[in-house]
Amino acid sequence: MTPLIKKSVTVAGMLLLGLLVTACDRNTPLMEKVIEGDLAGVKKMLSEAPGQVDVQNNYGWTALSHAVRLGNVEITRLLIEAGADVNVRDKNGWTPLLRAALKGHDKIVAILLEHDAKVNVRENNGWTALMWAAKRGHDKVVRQLLKAGADYRIKDKQGWTAMQHAFHEGHQEIVDMLRLAGARA
Repeated sequence: MTPLIKKSVTVAGMLLLGLLVTACDRNTPLMEKVIEGDLAGVKKMLSEAPGQVDVQNNYGWTALSHAVRLGNVEITRLLIEAGADVNVRDKNGWTPLLRAALKGHDKIVAILLEHDAKVNVRENNGWTALMWAAKRGHDKVVRQLLKAGADYRIKDKQGWTAMQHAFHEGHQEIVDMLRLAGARA
């Protein structure tokens, strides 16, 4: 097989796999428009079928889950204005705030907090948004979460706090920030 044919077969296989994964996820057309970053398409879908905003796929993801994961501020705001549940949980217990904190999407964290996202909710392993932001070194998100009342004393299922995660990853600025907020080792 020539390199060009081999590459074509590989690309075709990846495209087929992408189609199969999407089909297995059971993403809605609204979710697909969000994934594509198609703002006009999302607006059109919301006007034609407003009841689709909180429909969940096989993993419990909503259109908002996808917008947050991708860091799309405009679509996140649009979905929330259309009534998307900012505290919806997927099958692993993840909320949009947890996902935004993990990714370090500080603008989206701000929007979610403005719309009453629960700051101390835990995913299925007991991790909070503060733990994820601290572990990943997202200092701006850590500040936002602390200001919103995030509890730095919460421990995950292994007994670790946000400060311990930050220390383990070498994020001294975040360790100092958490200490200043009152956290102790």
